Amino acid sequence: MQGTATVCDDPDELLRLATAIGGRYTGADRAEEFGRRNAVPGELVVRIRPTRIVSDFDVTG
Repeated sequence: MQGTATVCDDPDELLRLATAIGGRYTGADRAEEFGRRNAVPGELVVRIRPTRIVSDFDVTG
């Protein structure tokens, strides 16, 4: 993938996204725990607006 990246270190946005991701992968009951553990100073959110994507199917197959 190629694209334009933006970086965010806003604590509220980090907490919101880390909690949402935590809910998806660890379950709703642990989402807040995951969010608080991962939305700490030094962590960042990087968003990429793709300009080019190259993909392939059945790579292992």
